[in-house]
Amino acid sequence: MNPLHLPLIRRLAGILSGIPLRVQITAMCCSFVVVVSLVTWIIVSRSQEQVIQFEALKLADIVVNQAASARSAYSSLAVSKLKADGLGASEFSDDLPGHIPLPAQFLKDLSYRSRQDTNGLFSFRPISKWNLAPEHGIQNSFQEWAWEQLEDQNRRAPDAPLDWTPVWRISDDENGKILRYLTADPAASSSCVNCHNELEKRADVIAQRIASGVQPGNQWQLHELLGAIEITIPLDRVAALARAQTRDGLLIVLGITIIGVCGVCFIVFYDAARNHAANAKLTFHANHDSLTGLPNRFALESTLNQLFNVDGEGIACESVTLIFLDLDNFKQINDALGHETGDKVLSLGANRIARALPADGFVARLGGDEFAVVLRDKTVEFVNTVASDIAESINQPYEVEGYKLSLGVSIGAATCPEHACTTSELLRCADVAMYSAKNGPLTFAWYDPASDTNAISNLVMKNELREAIENDGLEVHYQPKYSLKTGRMTGVEALARWHSPSAGFVSPEVFISLAEHVGLINDLTTLILKRAATQCQQWRQMGFDLSVSVNLSAMNLHEGTLPDLIRTTLADTALPASALTLEVTEGTVMTNVDRACEVLSQVRALGVKFSVDDYGAGYSSLSYLNKLPISELKLDRAFITHVGSSEKDAVIVRATLELAHNLGLIMVAEGVEDAAALDFLCSIQCDQVQGYFLCRPLPAAELERRLPFIHEFTPAPQALEPLQPTDDLLHPIPQDKAA
Repeated sequence: MNPLHLPLIRRLAGILSGIPLRVQITAMCCSFVVVVSLVTWIIVSRSQEQVIQFEALKLADIVVNQAASARSAYSSLAVSKLKADGLGASEFSDDLPGHIPLPAQFLKDLSYRSRQDTNGLFSFRPISKWNLAPEHGIQNSFQEWAWEQLEDQNRRAPDAPLDWTPVWRISDDENGKILRYLTADPAASSSCVNCHNELEKRADVIAQRIASGVQPGNQWQLHELLGAIEITIPLDRVAALARAQTRDGLLIVLGITIIGVCGVCFIVFYDAARNHAANAKLTFHANHDSLTGLPNRFALESTLNQLFNVDGEGIACESVTLIFLDLDNFKQINDALGHETGDKVLSLGANRIARALPADGFVARLGGDEFAVVLRDKTVEFVNTVASDIAESINQPYEVEGYKLSLGVSIGAATCPEHACTTSELLRCADVAMYSAKNGPLTFAWYDPASDTNAISNLVMKNELREAIENDGLEVHYQPKYSLKTGRMTGVEALARWHSPSAGFVSPEVFISLAEHVGLINDLTTLILKRAATQCQQWRQMGFDLSVSVNLSAMNLHEGTLPDLIRTTLADTALPASALTLEVTEGTVMTNVDRACEVLSQVRALGVKFSVDDYGAGYSSLSYLNKLPISELKLDRAFITHVGSSEKDAVIVRATLELAHNLGLIMVAEGVEDAAALDFLCSIQCDQVQGYFLCRPLPAAELERRLPFIHEFTPAPQALEPLQPTDDLLHPIPQDKAA
């Protein structure tokens, strides 16, 4: 290949690469049809010319043979008969009675008639160099050339009969292409030769020869070339007919081919259109939420990336504000009325959010009951107004399937470049702001860098927590509870522990609050409850008569699924209902006392016990103690920590113990961290104690190893000296509030 051609080839390849493949295929098909049609036309046309030429030569042979046969029949039948009768054939037959024209004259007359009868399809005439009639002499260049060819054949064999070869040529004249065909017509009999020789002796013939410049008195020999027959066949009419037939045939084939190509093109472009529609549909579904029809998280991130101009040239506008929204109380609707009703509420809420936005606003559903809004180049006052409009719209009642439902919303906002300069960081800041609003008194909150003390964003931690729950990645530690009357371990409290892959150890207050906010608290409670019940049953089968306490969230208590969860757990683990205690806080109960009483009563009917955890740290309302089906009070650790040195704390502890006993309840003192607190509790005959001084929370395997040694201890009576710590019982490590 010539190196000079490479740039041209590359340029051509570049042009072709920019043309869609289907267009290239269509162009190739059309080009193929055109080329095949032209090549076919050329081949067929040439083939037809050869066929026409072949058939014309056959026709010329037939005419010559028929003319010769007619003359022979005329000579043998007519002339011979007349001669036998004493008459004969004569050049002057018209003037001689009983005579007919000579065979040569008969042939000439036959040629005249053939021109009239064949309608110009062919003609023949006898010619001769020696002919006395000018119209039958040599008149044109073809006749001269052909006569010379025939004489040349005669010169090669002058004394013997020849197998004469016809001479022909296709030439053009004013009427088009014509086949000119000349074949020898020698004197084949002695009578013919003699007749011609006698003719040459006539005085008038000699005079004509001399006038024509021809040597007179020529004497002929048998089979010597004397004359010839010329056949003329016009080819244009036949060629035109053949071309018309070829054209019609090719047009039919071309039409069929074009229909086929059009069919192929239609299929190709139909398939392309269908693929385009399918790709557009897939692209739409890939970028939109199937329930609400709003853009999804992927579309949100793509939009933010475009606004941030990821090529590194800064953001594409002056500012970008990202608003995070989380619907409050939606999970209760979902669980109480079913997912179908919840989906309808979500769709209505999505429509309300979209209607509350300005024309250039962008809204996306992130999943569950979370939404995000993107605003460009908007002032703080405008964003505040939009957030207020959204909150007002969301807070309007929802009438779904005969129910009038209410929702709340928590809204957080962050701005680029003020708070973040990347998509991921802006998402994190808006998420943090939304959780600030959810945990605060107001519906809407801006991102506050001063309050964002987390090293790992809630977005990352939320995903990690979900994976930990799904993959059983949380640990359960157990802290013993002891009876001061018997000195024996009565049970354990199950405490969830989580080590985040990115943040390390996460406080229970943090990840439990996160689980409540993102709708994972039920899954978390189910996981801890089943593991704790299973473990407790194993210890009971080992001979340790223990119960287990599990903490509940307010959402667990108010969503209505708790009775079924407890029933299923007890059935799956074979743990006696009396060995399970569920701990609730005062705040949990006081959120909705009537609902709490209803759920607690259903669970209490199963035989499960309830304990009020952190008593005294919350509302401390005495009215609910008489309503709730509880069996235990756990006095908050704040009153136990300094009970040995604070007279006020001691008074509160004594009063609480007396109250519990008067109500028929057991009191558990948690947070026992030194011997003085344990001595005081022994002195007032507290029912049960729990704390680091006795045993810190331990993993199941470690607690099981120590059970034989710490299952019992000797409580100190009032008059005895304080209990001395041992390695198995005392673990003075920093306090960690139970979860």
